Amino acid sequence: MGSEFQDLLRPLKMGDLQLKNRVVMASLTRNRDSFPRENLHVPYYTERAGTGLIISEAALICPQGVEWTSMPGIYSQEHVEGWKKVIDAVHEKGGIIFCQLHHVGRVAHPGTRVQRESGQPVPGPSAVAARGGKFRNVPGGPGYVIPTVIEDPKKIIELYGNAARLAKEAGFDGVEIHNANGYLPMQFLESHSNRREDEWGGPLENRMRFSLACLGKMNEHFPWSRIGVKIAPCGGYNDMGELDPNGNPSPEAALATYGGFCAELDKLGLAYIQVMRWWASYDLMIDGKPRGVQWDPIAALRPILKNTLLFGNTGFTPEEANQWIQKGHIDAAVIGRPLIYNPDYVEKIQSGLVDKLYQEQPGDEHWWYKWRNNDKKDGYLNWAGRAIIPANLATEDRLSLIHD
Repeated sequence: MGSEFQDLLRPLKMGDLQLKNRVVMASLTRNRDSFPRENLHVPYYTERAGTGLIISEAALICPQGVEWTSMPGIYSQEHVEGWKKVIDAVHEKGGIIFCQLHHVGRVAHPGTRVQRESGQPVPGPSAVAARGGKFRNVPGGPGYVIPTVIEDPKKIIELYGNAARLAKEAGFDGVEIHNANGYLPMQFLESHSNRREDEWGGPLENRMRFSLACLGKMNEHFPWSRIGVKIAPCGGYNDMGELDPNGNPSPEAALATYGGFCAELDKLGLAYIQVMRWWASYDLMIDGKPRGVQWDPIAALRPILKNTLLFGNTGFTPEEANQWIQKGHIDAAVIGRPLIYNPDYVEKIQSGLVDKLYQEQPGDEHWWYKWRNNDKKDGYLNWAGRAIIPANLATEDRLSLIHD
């Protein structure tokens, strides 16, 4: 029963935690509500508690004008109370769950309701706007704006500490910093988005100072062995990816940044580092060419991470995940959309029913924004305006939208 996937199903020791298998649920942003809801979030997470580790959907550390209309946070007591119900239910099912801490930085928009109400400008390490992107929740669907330079990064670093404190209070087993996909920590880390000339910019030692300081604040509430880091060395999404002097995506520049960063992270005794591979769906065409850096970061970074588990993310099938774990390339596989379509993903693999897993079909990717139910045909409306719905989605999954 599932014996051909025995490496994927093997337990994994992660610090003082024992993961029952090596399937990790990705941090899938679901557009469900600004606060975790008992009727949506609790069944959604508990149905997937068969995974070795759940990483929560990105939880905002303060109010931000993001591209999505209903994104939960971890910056208020109301958030804590909502997450407590989720966590208690996951623990009752024998699951382990980390909270992903999130700040979008320059890819917020001043025209969103939340950003207007906050009275705060869109922040960034430098006055460099991201290219690409579109705010469908703002009239006219505008793109990104030139951010206001963050004068004192320590104020935002404190927010990461506060979010970690609240995550601890809610009962999360650990926390992860979202240092990927063009969000604020990644904006500080990469040289094209960070043009600062103070102690937060310039050489890599300075550019990674923000992320390391955020991790230090998180460590005040969780031991290092309960803290994870997500990185996306290939960039692409949100106009990211290290460039050469001629402005072309550069594997050499990416390795210099992420190799040095991972060498520092490896000293901390972290729970894991989650590394995203290049994926066409996450790359953007800018100025007529792909923006992302097309290289193999897992192969390059694995030798650097001598003391830290490496979780592989992006497009892993059960077969590939099992093979990569067997060969020692990764320690666990982070699974995203397949766990949306298959809440019983692990159980199907264990039972030898891999052929029964719903596989993503053309048009399933990047579902956006509108649940149609009145007198129209039920279904999701994706970014291209096509209504779709996989036949085997659970009822509760028909009440939300997907973006990972």
